[in-house]
Amino acid sequence: MSETYFQKVRESVLGDVVNAMKGGRNEVLNKAAFTLGRHAHLAPALLDAAIVDLHGAAKQIGLNELEIKATIGSGFKRGGENPKKLENSEAVPYTASEFDRLISKLASSDLLARDDETRNDKMKKARETWERSVPITRENKDAVRPALLYLNSRGLRASSATNIARFSPSVYDGPAIIFPAMNELGEVQGIQSVLLTAEGRKREHNGISKYSRGVMAGNVMRVGEGEAIILTEGPEDALSVRQAVGDEATVVCTFGKAGMSTYNVPRASDVTICADPDLNVDAVSDVLSGDGSTSVYVVRFNALGVDNVKDANDYLREVGETKLREALAVAKPVEQEVQEALEAERQWPTPFTWIDPKLIPARRWIYGNHYIRSNVSVLASAGGVGKTSMQIVEALAIATGKPLLGEEVREQCNVWVVNLEDPLEEMQRRLVAAMLHFNIAPEDVEGRLFLDAGRDMQIMFASQGRDGIEVHDELVDYMIRKIEQHKIGVTFIDPWVGANQINENDNVAMNAAVSAVRRVCDATDCSVGLVHHIRKTNGDEATVDSVRGAGSLIGAARAARVINKISQEDALKLGVSEQDSLGIFRVDDGKANLAPPAAHAVYRRMVGVQLPNGEYVGVATSFAMPDLFDGIKPKDALAVQRLVGEAESNDEPYRSDVRAKNWIGAAVASVLDLDLDKKHEKARAKAIVKMWLENDVLRHGMWESKRHGRELPVVVVGEWISREEAGL
Repeated sequence: MSETYFQKVRESVLGDVVNAMKGGRNEVLNKAAFTLGRHAHLAPALLDAAIVDLHGAAKQIGLNELEIKATIGSGFKRGGENPKKLENSEAVPYTASEFDRLISKLASSDLLARDDETRNDKMKKARETWERSVPITRENKDAVRPALLYLNSRGLRASSATNIARFSPSVYDGPAIIFPAMNELGEVQGIQSVLLTAEGRKREHNGISKYSRGVMAGNVMRVGEGEAIILTEGPEDALSVRQAVGDEATVVCTFGKAGMSTYNVPRASDVTICADPDLNVDAVSDVLSGDGSTSVYVVRFNALGVDNVKDANDYLREVGETKLREALAVAKPVEQEVQEALEAERQWPTPFTWIDPKLIPARRWIYGNHYIRSNVSVLASAGGVGKTSMQIVEALAIATGKPLLGEEVREQCNVWVVNLEDPLEEMQRRLVAAMLHFNIAPEDVEGRLFLDAGRDMQIMFASQGRDGIEVHDELVDYMIRKIEQHKIGVTFIDPWVGANQINENDNVAMNAAVSAVRRVCDATDCSVGLVHHIRKTNGDEATVDSVRGAGSLIGAARAARVINKISQEDALKLGVSEQDSLGIFRVDDGKANLAPPAAHAVYRRMVGVQLPNGEYVGVATSFAMPDLFDGIKPKDALAVQRLVGEAESNDEPYRSDVRAKNWIGAAVASVLDLDLDKKHEKARAKAIVKMWLENDVLRHGMWESKRHGRELPVVVVGEWISREEAGL
């Protein structure tokens, strides 16, 4: 139970980090590390891997290695000091000394940086740095020259930063301008330092130009005492707004998006958000509006028609403070801004414009009419029929460009096979067996075929719980990167049920999961084949309607096939020899949105291939059902008609009952030289009789049997075949 719970925690925090918005990434990473620290005692064996994954997620969103280690170290330590206790769990939280040893071990493994400072220590050091720094004024302009040059480069006057920002000559071996993060009492709790050169340009230390110290979360830089409140993410934006509006408003810098979402405004306030392009203003306004008494307005500077502008400081530099003041004065109510953004995105309906048919590109099929670029396909059957084996051979065909199953390979490309049901070694057996059977050399697939398998492999597109449906965007982004990196054209996921944790009968949940897969298709131009199961059919043949779960899966697919197993008895009826009658299955087009259905039934047969270790492994091969009328000519049908007519004339007509001594099949067998003691040849005779009865070569009749004293069903001649038709 403990490890399962920890895995869910791990997945949750990784998703939070990957989806963190710029401006709040460090804070989200810190919270994620805090959460892992709280739950560390639940799964010690999984901890290292979880922190490695956290590193990867943080790097993915652009954080620096040293910054990552420090942030994880800080959050992890605080989490361990506040462990989560689960009911009915035997896991015991670490003692203080045990947790300290754990942190030392993780630090020695280079997974985090030890954070031996307490929260109070951090705030104290931040205050000490602030108090040692120099106020920015014109009077001491020589002492603060780099800061003045920096402000000037941002279009800001020194007076805008007076009594707000400060300057330090020695932050990480050089000058810096410093902005304070204060609590509601005006006490410095943290600082943000922008590292500068002597010429006032930004510089970097270990790849980072901005450093925060102390406690930033929940604290802000507040400027002015006006009734209206204007929120900005960054301190330069706050100074820009201050320069434009003067004392007319209180300008609040929240040091990132996360702070903007948690800022506590007084009731009945007027709040204007200076929104960066990636800010979710709808979500932020929900928090700010509180009980509804607060009015929230928005200015999106990137939407004001000025090039190269994202925020308030950009706008100030491009058009000046007068225009900035005017833009703030006409800020839109958040509801209006959200609605206008939606309308700008939805320029529907679009008038149709004729296009030359010659210019319309052909659909980009990769394999037969089954896999097409940028689309999802489905292959479904009951378990143990052969769908995984067939998929492996199809993957080899696409990777090599060879029509191994008789299907046309329209585009040779790289293939990724993901199996979430079978162990890797089992998939290796199947793959190697198929390569041996079809004489495929290792170099034929090297760099073209990718295989991942195992019941412990985690690929989860969506999950569903008490909080609703969650699409795992981190996985979607990961698959997009890997498919593009390896230039993969087709990806197989087998089984689909293993790639999500949703109620498969819930159309909304299924649509969310499949939509995540379609995002992968759209972003990579890849075809994704989902292998799924069918529900019990109670002996009926499976169709596309038999596919298990909600209909939105099939609705999203552009091609769908259903596999039906052919029993040995049915194979014999179709004229297959007893030796070849096992392991046959039929592949039906269940849905072909972009291509006509197959004209003829497609059959496959599993054959055993012996590996060097002596084991036999099943491999799917192409198979053609015998033609019941192969070699049969009209003169043979006439010969059977003559036998039937003669028997009827002698008052001994052939019987319909296969158990009768003079069964009609005997006449067929005598003409066609079939051995009725062989099951498949007897089955062929039955099938031929059935077909001739349907075509009126023969007819059903009734005959008064003197021996039985009643009428019996018999077979008589239908419409006679002429000598000319028989070629005589």
